[in-house]
Amino acid sequence: MPFMEISKIEIFTGTVHFLAPFKISLGTSEFSEDVIVKIYADDGIFGLGEAAPAARITGESQETILGASVSIAQNLIGNDTDSMNALLDTIQSTILRNSAAKAAFDTALYDLVSKMAGKPLYRYLGGYRERVQSDVTIGIMPSAEAVTKAQRLLNMGVGIVKMKVGDKIDDDLERVKKVRETVGQKTKIFIDANQAWEPKNAVSAIRKFEKYDIDLVEQPVKASDVDGLSFVRKNVDVPVMADEAVHTPEDAIRIVKSDAADMINIKLMKAGGIYNATKIAAISEAAGLKNMVGCMMEGAVGIAAGIHFALSSKNVTFVDLDSDIDMKNTLTGMRMLPFVEGFREPLDGAGIGIDDVDSNEVKLFRTIKRRSSSRSF
Repeated sequence: MPFMEISKIEIFTGTVHFLAPFKISLGTSEFSEDVIVKIYADDGIFGLGEAAPAARITGESQETILGASVSIAQNLIGNDTDSMNALLDTIQSTILRNSAAKAAFDTALYDLVSKMAGKPLYRYLGGYRERVQSDVTIGIMPSAEAVTKAQRLLNMGVGIVKMKVGDKIDDDLERVKKVRETVGQKTKIFIDANQAWEPKNAVSAIRKFEKYDIDLVEQPVKASDVDGLSFVRKNVDVPVMADEAVHTPEDAIRIVKSDAADMINIKLMKAGGIYNATKIAAISEAAGLKNMVGCMMEGAVGIAAGIHFALSSKNVTFVDLDSDIDMKNTLTGMRMLPFVEGFREPLDGAGIGIDDVDSNEVKLFRTIKRRSSSRSF
């Protein structure tokens, strides 16, 4: 790959709108105010990255992401694209936390260098598979609406349904029961409480859900309560997945030491991008824990990055990369990325496969240009 420097970085704002309000135990959302990053090399090739804020999970908003993005961009500009590890470390070390902002720059950089190499990103990362099965989420809604959506997903060939719970236990149980009756026994059902329960209440609730043959329960207790998560895992029969409890590789180590989960959900927005996601997957694999790759409310750019990471990682057994399926727009002019019989596949082409964002869906916030050709490393 030829020597190139980062010559320009553009930062955009954009809003993705959902087809319907999306309710989980933490609240209800109708849209996501995202940030898009474009990192340019000398020859004009650019990479794309997306940040989707989640104030109740990563503590970020569009405004905080924009502030962090300017700082990160100023530290990256003018540096050599061939010094990949140094650039990735710069992204992570520029500012504490701000993981979604870091993820946007991380994935834009990976998109850029894999385009320069002429390879799809998952191939640039080493490759492992050509497609990966994804669940599709049913939010907290009346049972009749959940049944209608479940039937639609069944008709699409979806083999895994994730159901949000944690609002009212009787309503949750009725909704899961009706969906199980709709999809039959061949379809897997995961339930995700998004931290809704205390440990003892979680055990009681999960035991009630088990009669509907659920296959997995995700983050039943507070993210900070690793001991509580361990207690739940040891007192239920269904596998337990850690989600909000794991943002960093250090968090993954904590889960492993506490024997607190059977699986870990890796999200690029929590991890700060592919760089740390790869570390979390390695820790999980060494400890015998499998991984899911999940999403927040990313549009097509963020979902594509998640797909490519999942395709490159042996330890990822399935994904929860479905936010674009329930969106009106994805900031790229596409309604959604390919979704074939319940599987996510990469787009054709180098990098993440997305040519550009749609100028009608995004607005330029800031441009940072190289002032000289001198390198800062």
